[in-house]
Amino acid sequence: MPHMREVKTCDRCRHFKRRCDLIKPSCSRCLLADDSRNSLDPSNGGLISPTTSIESPEPLNPPSGPGETGGIFDSPPEPVAPPSGPRVIRKRKRNCLSCLRCHRLKVKCDKELPCGRCKSSGNGRECYYTYNKGPNGGKFPCPTAPISSTGDDSKSAIATWQVSHKVRGSSHWRDLMAKIGAHISLESSPLASALEDVATNACLANFTLPGNFPFGTPGATKYFAKDAVTRLIESERANCSAYITRYVYLLDSVSPVLDLENFHKEVEQYWNDPNGVSLCWLSQFLMVLGLGCFASVEEPHQATELMMAAEACLMQTPFMFRPTLLSLKTLTIMVVAKQVCNATCWSVDSCWSLLGLLVRTAFIYGLPQEQPLPGSGETIDAKERCARRKLWLTILYLDIKVSMSTGMPPLTRPDELGSLRAMGEWGEPDSFQMVLYRSLPTVLTILGQLNSKQDPISYPDVLRYNTQIRELMAHANSVCNDQLQRITVDVFLRRSLMVLYRPFALHADGPTLFPEAYWGSLECSLALLVHYRELWGCDPTQRLDLVGRAFVLDFFSAALTACLHVLSKEAPLAGGAAGLSCEVPPRKIILETLRSCIDIWGGERDKSVCWRTGYNLLLVILDLLPETSVVE
Repeated sequence: MPHMREVKTCDRCRHFKRRCDLIKPSCSRCLLADDSRNSLDPSNGGLISPTTSIESPEPLNPPSGPGETGGIFDSPPEPVAPPSGPRVIRKRKRNCLSCLRCHRLKVKCDKELPCGRCKSSGNGRECYYTYNKGPNGGKFPCPTAPISSTGDDSKSAIATWQVSHKVRGSSHWRDLMAKIGAHISLESSPLASALEDVATNACLANFTLPGNFPFGTPGATKYFAKDAVTRLIESERANCSAYITRYVYLLDSVSPVLDLENFHKEVEQYWNDPNGVSLCWLSQFLMVLGLGCFASVEEPHQATELMMAAEACLMQTPFMFRPTLLSLKTLTIMVVAKQVCNATCWSVDSCWSLLGLLVRTAFIYGLPQEQPLPGSGETIDAKERCARRKLWLTILYLDIKVSMSTGMPPLTRPDELGSLRAMGEWGEPDSFQMVLYRSLPTVLTILGQLNSKQDPISYPDVLRYNTQIRELMAHANSVCNDQLQRITVDVFLRRSLMVLYRPFALHADGPTLFPEAYWGSLECSLALLVHYRELWGCDPTQRLDLVGRAFVLDFFSAALTACLHVLSKEAPLAGGAAGLSCEVPPRKIILETLRSCIDIWGGERDKSVCWRTGYNLLLVILDLLPETSVVE
């Protein structure tokens, strides 16, 4: 038998690591705490292990006076009457002074920025605190900012857009900032102050969903048990119908994923038998409820809990190597959630990464294929074929939209759209799907050529694509009866035109050499700003701004483009070019439009650092614009 050290203290004092006076049958501390159960039992030979206790180690009424010396009493005190009622033990709340990484690993942190452990392990640029640390509020150069080899950080404020994203294509707003820098010194005090927060980790603040959602979110672990998920849904059962209606009206109408008839039947089946549904369907259901809950005016925290539960359910399925149609739908709704809930530049970048996984799992599943493989023995009926076609078009639409905002190449190449072109005409049951079906190949070809950094596009090609997209715009305006669908399609196509025009419209001699591109760029930028006012200027209870959040970087690029057009005092702003359907307003009206949109943007500046930085930047540029024009 191995040697065991004799324990002379009572188990209560040993558990709380307090000095025991060794008085039997109960020590003084146990008497004061009225806990005689923790006395030393001599029948065990003194080999007693500590027991768990939820009580405080200190007595209720600690004695004071000459009777106590170093925690050992000269004589046993009189028994103290136990207090009436249950004891309430309060735990003091303390700030976590360590960085999040050291706190998670439970190691000592030196509380520097970055701390020594994170720096030595190569994670210095991912070291941050949950409270304001130091004079700069816990901020440090963000992971996307370049590392200065000379140690000079004086220009770190403009590093994010100026240097770091060298892979960004011409559709990104970085090119617009570079052109503004050609007219205005970016190191001047107003712009430097506006760009102060760009190169910090503050973009991570105020995220409704974590940046890496839906992979490895700590808050999702409590929902790995299905009973916890069932209880969560049951607590929101009274509001589920309203959540589904809100999601369908605001988000599924412009990013169609659900087969509504089947979905409502499946919801009824779930209420009858909560344990009879698969984890993939449960994850999809939770995402619908979460986004519908988030569409409330107050954006309750319960929406985050529902989406955390959806992640927990999806992580328990083999969606990466054995995807199903339901898991693909769930991932698609998660991309929409990241765009709607976290309308920041970092979140949009993470959407591009998530879409990469979604596109590849769609190819593993065979979603682009209209017919099953020969010899597989599978059959696809007309209803399933329609659902697959709708989902694949929505995935391609999200891919192109996110690629346009981030300046990254599309994840699907134009030569991979053979199945899309072979789908044939859909007819008139879904006009929005028909518009996407006709427009996506053209827009994808344009975007792939502009963001691939290959040979620059020629001006005759610009004119040819311009004609095709304007025909698509006219077709969409005639067939889309829903207001949100009409606005989103117009924003999508005009954003494509604005990117197409940019290399020629912003040329120094653009008004004379490339008039179609110059006037078309100005017209599209102003049209996007008008749509921005429509979505944010309506009744707040309708939450149409959630539809616009997916295009927030497009609206920002439109504002920068309009500012570039009026930046020169001699810029021609009255009149227009042949072929445009509307008259371009003069400088005063353009400036009033910019001011009204910037005021709307200012109302959102407290939601994230990206919104605040964009507002400060646009406000500074607007103050630098000339009020009057020499040529009107």
